[in-house]
Amino acid sequence: MTADTAIPHAPVARHPVGRATRAFTLVEGWLFSEPMAELLEIFAEHDARSNLLHLHESLPEWLDPLQQDAGSSVAGLSGSQTETLRRTLAIERVAAAHFNFRTHDQAHYRERSQAVDGDFSPETRADVLRLTDALGLGSTHPPRFTRYQKTLVLGGGYRSPLLRARYAAQLQAAGVALGEVSFLGSPRFLIDQPPERPATEQYAPGATDEFDLMVGAVRAEFGLDVAEATFLCGCPSAEQECPNWRGGNLDHAAGTPPAFTHERRAELVGVEGQAVGSVLSASTGRPPLRPDTADTLGLWARCERPRPGQRVLVVTTQVFVPFQAFDGIRRLYLPYGVDIDTVGFGADWGDRPRTAEYLLQESLSAIRSARRLLVDAAEALRP
Repeated sequence: MTADTAIPHAPVARHPVGRATRAFTLVEGWLFSEPMAELLEIFAEHDARSNLLHLHESLPEWLDPLQQDAGSSVAGLSGSQTETLRRTLAIERVAAAHFNFRTHDQAHYRERSQAVDGDFSPETRADVLRLTDALGLGSTHPPRFTRYQKTLVLGGGYRSPLLRARYAAQLQAAGVALGEVSFLGSPRFLIDQPPERPATEQYAPGATDEFDLMVGAVRAEFGLDVAEATFLCGCPSAEQECPNWRGGNLDHAAGTPPAFTHERRAELVGVEGQAVGSVLSASTGRPPLRPDTADTLGLWARCERPRPGQRVLVVTTQVFVPFQAFDGIRRLYLPYGVDIDTVGFGADWGDRPRTAEYLLQESLSAIRSARRLLVDAAEALRP
């Protein structure tokens, strides 16, 4: 499998049912591939038990029979689609047991830079690198088009905002028309262990969260002015929980940091004073944790209302391309029908460690993102 075939690509489909049906095919092509089967086989002889889901996550009740009875069916889904869901849940259970180095104890949440080490032989480490590369976490690929209506530069970590903005600027300099550019961040606070501020002070002095880092990255790499940030909810500050927070009625909402409940926007100003894009910061849809990629994509879609067939380029780091491509398909293709293209820069940029632990962790992220896509696609097909 080449990197090109490993990257999920959703073709244009005008009807929501057609897009939902296509989502199953996209997941099957990646999740049931030979490299994934070989990767899972490495751990088949190890007995480890783990919770299937991410912290504070739950599945819809209509999936319960599917997990308990191999012969059960789901209204609105074909037999093959039902089996795809069942196999996906089984794969996620294995991956959750062996690929999780951030919340392995199922009690504490860690950022990626705080993940623990695994106990792997040199041979296993080499196999993991080879197979995850075949799954699209290593080798890079260029954008499919030379012109896009919209470009989304994703935030994350503390070096990534600068490097992803730089990569987007390089694509533009190489002749890729980015269209309107949005930088999607979050209120993720900078952490002290490991220390992040020494690196961020170089391009975003005084930054306290990821939104500030995206603002600094825009200025450093695109040379744009950034207007004063405003709260989309109308709140005067983020010191108190937003009364309009969309996740306020979700489980585990109590105790969510107030900053995670607000949505912010800062307009990007071109050389002639015109608005050319924006920096966005989403509220969390998975309390009490910080917002994730799906939250930021959802906020962008609510602000921009993308149209079917519109070409949208997503810029990230290559190790996250499968995971964030599935998130993009779920949040932008499935409901809106956009033609989404996800690209990233490679390990030679030094953004993320190329270790077996890290690659397995992001394989788990992609598996979970694929399962969430299937659940949403199934919801669209159910009566």
